[in-house]
Amino acid sequence: MSKRRWIALLLIVVAALSWWLQRSAEPGSQQAFEQMQHGPDYYMDEFELTSLNLDGKPAYKLYADNMKHYSHDDSATLERPHLVVFRDEGEFWDIRAEFGQVLDGGESVLLKGEVIILRVTPTNAEALQVYTSDLTVRPHAKYVETAEAVKIKDDSGVTTAVGMRADLNHRRVELLSKVRGVYEPQSH
Repeated sequence: MSKRRWIALLLIVVAALSWWLQRSAEPGSQQAFEQMQHGPDYYMDEFELTSLNLDGKPAYKLYADNMKHYSHDDSATLERPHLVVFRDEGEFWDIRAEFGQVLDGGESVLLKGEVIILRVTPTNAEALQVYTSDLTVRPHAKYVETAEAVKIKDDSGVTTAVGMRADLNHRRVELLSKVRGVYEPQSH
């Protein structure tokens, strides 16, 4: 047999062997390989992160009972996340949820399940409570938004709506649709 025929025969045998190995591989092993690629690369219990502003003061703090990081898309999942966004002069926004996901390299946090937002002031005057779900938070920009139902309680009454955008730094809230309010006059 010529050298050229031996090479051709060897290539056919290698191709057939490759095909057989691919076909005989267990479907579960492929699934396990994919899970390894998309599984967490690290996790932390009792996670806490503090981000500082340009003046070296806390801009926000993020806490969670558990955090799992995924390297394939640089995201993280959070159990019972608690986000504190600082405004100025002692005022801050306290945001809590059942679950969360950090996206875009930390630029946004998607809070899932029941979400509670509290505006806390040094004197507790102008207190505000917001109840919603599926809230997107951009902590650096101090901005939140949701397309879900929203309920806002303050000293003067209760407002409900569907959809909200809020600039926490400037205390601006835009309610997007189906806005209803019940207000009680304050006695002085």
